[in-house]
Amino acid sequence: MIHDFHVHMGKSSKGTSYTLRDLIDSMDRFEIERSGLSILNGVLTPELNDRVMAAVKEYPDRIVGFAYINPREPGAIDEVRRCLDSGLFRGIKFHSWKHGYFPDNNTALDGIIDAITPYDVPILCHTGTAPLSLPQQWASIAARHPKATFVFAHIGYLDFGYGCVECAKPLPNVYVDTAGQVEIQVMEKALEELGPDRIIFATDWPYKYPGSEIVKFEPYHLSPEDRQKIFYDNAKKLWKL
Repeated sequence: MIHDFHVHMGKSSKGTSYTLRDLIDSMDRFEIERSGLSILNGVLTPELNDRVMAAVKEYPDRIVGFAYINPREPGAIDEVRRCLDSGLFRGIKFHSWKHGYFPDNNTALDGIIDAITPYDVPILCHTGTAPLSLPQQWASIAARHPKATFVFAHIGYLDFGYGCVECAKPLPNVYVDTAGQVEIQVMEKALEELGPDRIIFATDWPYKYPGSEIVKFEPYHLSPEDRQKIFYDNAKKLWKL
């Protein structure tokens, strides 16, 4: 089985709606045991997080909740505590490009991450979209908060993959997820310099096709032990399952 660290739900950029049932059907097709769900397409994060709560309640053994937090909202810390105190979330999601802020220049982030840290849940950060979501920006935040655990989504995507690995390498509290990263050289660099203990499989469903995200690992000839870490154990550890 597989753990998919990073999926979404709702309308795509083309306007297609993807439901919870669609997600579960996709998971069943590709033998994905659990998926880490956040919902991004909306305005007010509490409403989006309520939908994730409902999904976790409906499928508690399949859906892992990530609370979507906007540091520009006045009640961001209250929303962190509301979600994490509920027991229905095992992670936090930041998307600085969608919410329109520079991570390394947002003075609210430090207080929010201080509020997250005692819960000991992973903080999933979108990386790879200039100029607001660079891995270097999030690395500066991770360096200031060594007791918090960060996961840099997409390994910096297509333009910032090498830099993402370089940023993560000296920071033991940073993992990377593989969703959408298709550059063989970047994947090889991550495997060689971060190792399988700090790489987490993810698909970014429905924006990426799970089958493609799975088969892209074929060129790397992973050992069964390393594949187990990337596709299952690392997510299980961070989610504390």
